[in-house]
Amino acid sequence: MTARLQAHDGFLLVELEGGPYERGRQHGTLLRPQVRLFRDRLYGDLVFKRGKSLGAVFTGVLYGIAARMHPYIPRELREEMRGVADGAGVSYRDVLLFNTFDDVMHGLIQLNPVLTPIMNHRFVAPILGRLACSSFVVGGSRTVSGGPLHGRNMDYYLSDGFVDPDAVVPGILRGHVVVFVVRPSRGRPFVSVSWPGYVGVVTGMNRDGLSLACLTSTVPRETTNGIPLPLLYRLMAQYSGSLDEAEWLVRGARRTIGNNLTLACGSPTADARPRQGGDGRLLEFTSERVAQVRPREGVVLATNHFQHPAMLDLQVGGWVFPNSVQRLARLAELFAAGRFDLANAQAALADTCQVAGAESEWDCLQNPGTIYSTVADPARLALSVRTHDRPDRAFVELDLADRLGARGAAAAA
Repeated sequence: MTARLQAHDGFLLVELEGGPYERGRQHGTLLRPQVRLFRDRLYGDLVFKRGKSLGAVFTGVLYGIAARMHPYIPRELREEMRGVADGAGVSYRDVLLFNTFDDVMHGLIQLNPVLTPIMNHRFVAPILGRLACSSFVVGGSRTVSGGPLHGRNMDYYLSDGFVDPDAVVPGILRGHVVVFVVRPSRGRPFVSVSWPGYVGVVTGMNRDGLSLACLTSTVPRETTNGIPLPLLYRLMAQYSGSLDEAEWLVRGARRTIGNNLTLACGSPTADARPRQGGDGRLLEFTSERVAQVRPREGVVLATNHFQHPAMLDLQVGGWVFPNSVQRLARLAELFAAGRFDLANAQAALADTCQVAGAESEWDCLQNPGTIYSTVADPARLALSVRTHDRPDRAFVELDLADRLGARGAAAAA
């Protein structure tokens, strides 16, 4: 099967296959206009917004931070990014910056002593105050189908008076969501919900029924000496077949920034064995620590701060933001009792109710920073996707078992 592109309601579905450079070249060729648009908007609307001189300095800083991470990126992913660049007709550095952007932004925060007072007062507070991702895993014991449901709102808001005064980033991300179905020559086929030029994974699911969703959880001490986390999660989607394998990969990696990672695992193939210890978990980690949070009453909930006792001391002094606490409390209300199905999970992600004490729309699960919403049903290899570029968008339900080759694998077994 050759690479192909299909338009859906609010997003594109792109299928890729083959070796690293081959699938990267397919990606870049199919999405050439979109990748070039991302490149142009990145430099025109962000980097050089304040003029050529400041833009040149800013470019050097961004590339310098990305270059620190580059040696930790596996060769396979470098080759794929080079294929994207060649297919789209952009530079490799452009694609590298796309795939390290979040880690690079956190690297800028670590330059506070150099960039003070701009970073402290006009950059850090607005960005971190609007971290707004939310995620849940409802285990099979609490669902109508008997398999887990894994939901997430991908929220991203980089609007402040210095870097992105016109809210370019959330606008362009909302309008260019891509669902990639990747069948690599090595590893497991997987699906990733991301954007043009993006090789990393922030929301994904593979043929073995492992699904993942990452959420920023910032700590004051982070590092650029490690693999950018979306590329680490890409390795997880391609090479991990269970919750334990995914956790092993995180624990063994050279990590960069603080993150919460929700994981679920179903049993899509006929020979799959029952999961030990539940079908979902939350990993909370920094460059130095990793903690595992198991389901409570069959549910895993996460926003943008740590919950495990071993991690709490890392975010003292103002690093836990009220909207993250409020959203976690709202998730707890929604999933306190009962059994849930796909419709319930989708409704939770669209929830705009506030808990007692909430002060703004940023305290809601669906908020001004929401880019897209997804619900993974890993036991059926189904994925529901809703983009937030228009208020009237509905969830689009994708049956991915055939595209990921799971039905054929089950029959062969």
